Amino acid sequence: MKQKQKQKTDLVADAIAQAKSLVNQKKLPAALALLSRVQKKNKRHPELNFQLSQLLSSVRNFDLSARHADMALSAFGDHAASAVFLHRATLYLQTKAPEKALELSKKGLDRHPNSPHLHLVAGRAMRALGNNSAAISLFENAVNLEPKNSQSLQDLAQALEASGQFKRALIVFRYCRNGSNPPNNSAMLIANLLQQMDRYDESLAYYQVALKEMGHQSFLYLNLGALLRRSGAPEKAFHSYKKSAVLKPNDGGCFYNLGNLDRAGLDAERAAKWFRQAIAVEPQNGTFHWNYALVKLLEGDLDVGFSEYEWRWQHAGFPSRRRNFKQPQWDGKDYSGKTLFVHAEQGMGDHFQFMRFIPEIARLKGNGGKLILECHDGLMTLFANYPDVDQVIERNVDDPSTLPAFDVHLPIVSAPFALDVKSFDDMPTKAPYLSVSDGPDLVLPNADPKALKIGFVWGGNPDFSDDKKRSTDLDYYQPLFDIPGTQFFCLQKGPREPEINAAPQKVVRLNDQIDDFRDTAVYMNQLDLVITTCTSVAHLAGGLGRPTWVLLHTNSDWRWLLDTEDSPWYPTARLFRQPTNGDWQGVFDTVSAALLEAVRAHQK
Repeated sequence: MKQKQKQKTDLVADAIAQAKSLVNQKKLPAALALLSRVQKKNKRHPELNFQLSQLLSSVRNFDLSARHADMALSAFGDHAASAVFLHRATLYLQTKAPEKALELSKKGLDRHPNSPHLHLVAGRAMRALGNNSAAISLFENAVNLEPKNSQSLQDLAQALEASGQFKRALIVFRYCRNGSNPPNNSAMLIANLLQQMDRYDESLAYYQVALKEMGHQSFLYLNLGALLRRSGAPEKAFHSYKKSAVLKPNDGGCFYNLGNLDRAGLDAERAAKWFRQAIAVEPQNGTFHWNYALVKLLEGDLDVGFSEYEWRWQHAGFPSRRRNFKQPQWDGKDYSGKTLFVHAEQGMGDHFQFMRFIPEIARLKGNGGKLILECHDGLMTLFANYPDVDQVIERNVDDPSTLPAFDVHLPIVSAPFALDVKSFDDMPTKAPYLSVSDGPDLVLPNADPKALKIGFVWGGNPDFSDDKKRSTDLDYYQPLFDIPGTQFFCLQKGPREPEINAAPQKVVRLNDQIDDFRDTAVYMNQLDLVITTCTSVAHLAGGLGRPTWVLLHTNSDWRWLLDTEDSPWYPTARLFRQPTNGDWQGVFDTVSAALLEAVRAHQK
């Protein structure tokens, strides 16, 4: 019996040795066939199942590999080596099961606490589960146990980078390159990190190293193009993006990046061409459609622009999430006998801008139709008695059960698409289309009857992704405060509000007396002029038909179009654009000269 068992064991050992030899000879199918044949006669053999599982994993047959890995773990029992735990935990990660990977790697660590590889795979599971700080701790354990393991070092560096610890991440990345068998993408990862740190020259040097080490890869040229764009070299960025597209023409992202580059360079026509190419490659990519929409709207093509804008819900970076109502979206037709629910999305400014379509929507009630309007919290008092709206409710995206009954719905920014607005000539209403609802009368405090009374705002919501571009500093306003014949009233609200303390006392702190947008609107109607950056205040003032000067970055939002000083959205608005990228001083020099003229006109 013992002799028979020994022969069986020798047969399995020989099969495993032969399979390893076949793998070394790059005869993987033969190795798989051999182990599979022997395993049928030795179903519970732990090492045989383990070796077979590893081979199956290498050909990406994860389901069958997992089955044999489980058989190996079961057969090994308490004697399972760390490599067996590691292999099965890795399979869990490969099949998108990080919870199970973490559970098994911890079980393995209970038996093999000094296994750096089990600490590594546990860290990866933690990162996949979104616990970056715990992942860092596990990666540190792996590095401490095996200090020169480049893979552990790289995982630690990437986790540190993800947590914003850039300086420490850079140290670890560089140490990684000096470790054993450094990953061939290490130079690229360092270049990416240095780009985030705005250390452009060093980043460029590492990208050049990466190109030598990794060859001419499409994604490398994409990253290099991003660096060149950020560092102010758009022509070089263009050539880098073009190389990326040539290397991988079936990747819509290459054309998408070219489109973004040309949009930043204010060449909307060429940007639209690139976005169309990106869409041709990946027709269902919502991000590509969304960016194409923005460019067409920037050109004033409302027909294509608002049609493409309907893809916004498939764009991962869109600021509002889709409301998945069971009721259908309104098609722009008469809704007699039905209730239409127009709901808020995005920010306050978007709401102000698209309220212009509410009268036309209300006109389509027909016989017995009802219109419900949802508003952001700060707009409830302003729109409380909006004409032809049957009910105004506060926005609530978390609990749909609180909403009143309705038959059809419409996200408010979809209004022009539903109403088939194809050009500015199709706009149903002109400014002013907003009015102040019933409520307390507020009198402009300390108003000088002879002065040109000016309300002003210098910044928007700091959490907005492009706020650094669109917002300016209060310091730029300081010279305007000294122009004779003017009186300034602060309308700034939000996180930047305390900055008004740097303004002279003669500037009226109207912000202290503003509780909501109705208050702002009441005061605006008593002002002669509003000066603001691209904020919700600009849209409120424009909707109220107040004289409004809007101060814009070179690459401003789509609604301000290109190269115009006026706005078809707001006939009473005047646009002041940066003469060059970031040149706010140039804007305020022009504003100062215009303000002197406005004072002279006011005094006549």
